Amino acid sequence: MGSRGDVQPYLALARGLMAAGHRPLLAAPRRFGPLAAAHEVEFAPLTDEMLALQDTVRGQGVRAAITAAGAVKPMLRRLLDDQAALTAGPADVVVYHPKSLGGPYVAEKLGVPALAGLLLPLYLPTAAFPSPILPVRVPRALNRASWRISSAVEAPYRGTVREWRAGPLGLRGRCRPVADLVRAGGVLHAWSPYLLPAPADWPADAQPTGFWTLPTPGGWTPPERLARFLEDGDPPVYVGFGSSYSGDAERLTATVLEAVRLTGRRAILATGWGALRQGSEPDGVLMIDEAPHDWLLPRVAAAVHHGGIGTVAAALRAGVPQVIRPFLGDQPFWADRLHRIGVAPAPVTGRLTPGKLAAAVEASAVLASAARALAAQVGAEDGVTTAVARIARAKGARGPAPRTDGDTSPLP
Repeated sequence: MGSRGDVQPYLALARGLMAAGHRPLLAAPRRFGPLAAAHEVEFAPLTDEMLALQDTVRGQGVRAAITAAGAVKPMLRRLLDDQAALTAGPADVVVYHPKSLGGPYVAEKLGVPALAGLLLPLYLPTAAFPSPILPVRVPRALNRASWRISSAVEAPYRGTVREWRAGPLGLRGRCRPVADLVRAGGVLHAWSPYLLPAPADWPADAQPTGFWTLPTPGGWTPPERLARFLEDGDPPVYVGFGSSYSGDAERLTATVLEAVRLTGRRAILATGWGALRQGSEPDGVLMIDEAPHDWLLPRVAAAVHHGGIGTVAAALRAGVPQVIRPFLGDQPFWADRLHRIGVAPAPVTGRLTPGKLAAAVEASAVLASAARALAAQVGAEDGVTTAVARIARAKGARGPAPRTDGDTSPLP
């Protein structure tokens, strides 16, 4: 459940399972049905009402967000009911994104193992660093305590999940927090250990697998104007902020264009996710809707983006330095990690100005060789194959899913 950045790694995992002779079923918001079909993956549509609501209120202020909040619980119940329907068919194992909320209970109903597939560290506490979703910095001594925020995030929905678990699924007993279920059932951490190695206080089976990468479907051809622009000069700077920014898109676009002018570089602006706005193209600038990152980023000089893990992974594989302007969630965490491993200057924070962004782009140039060296290491990983092997072991070596109510008696 979530945006394309949440769903696409699961699609990559499904492709890897198919290649290994398994039959995966991808359950995700219905808007991603065509994407699954393009990769020939069997698909079960889930309601995407909550994504549509997000799209509607984005950028409309606090009042709109508060008004929309009242509609969330009925939408969540319909999402959970769609997941309950999945229990009508057989399965050997459930791999779930925590945003789905229902994944571990679907596994309990089916009597099969459940593995959380995490795109960021979320549920296994560590003293090495604070929770990536913590909105403020804390002293190192509070790092482990900060991980309690994961349970707080799900608290408003726990009553709805509890009623659903007892109703359509017919499961008895106490409804445990997702954090407890992740620790009991196991986890697949879908990022590169070169970006973030497992801290020493994590269990051995929590080692990162490497990124779950979805190759561009064969035969993708760039539009003529994009191909011609790349051929007509030095490698440009790529700029794209996904859908994270909820402010004034025109103002952000103007800031970016002025920053590009100050650097004297060519640039490609990707506007398709809403943070940037299509408009006039100054000399040396090309605006596009979107293009596959694994095709485009190896052809640019640097990638300026919001710090979403999907774009982070693509830029690491491409071997280009990154300039991060984080906006929300885990983006500041990944921005800090990229800076620490030497492939990005310090994150651009605070009020965004053309001068600050231009200075960061210029600072990224000296990091190009480090980015290329790291790309060789990340490129040698095969996160999907590693994850598929762990799933197969979970299927073969473990019994049914642990009772989510904590009861150790046999499942009915």
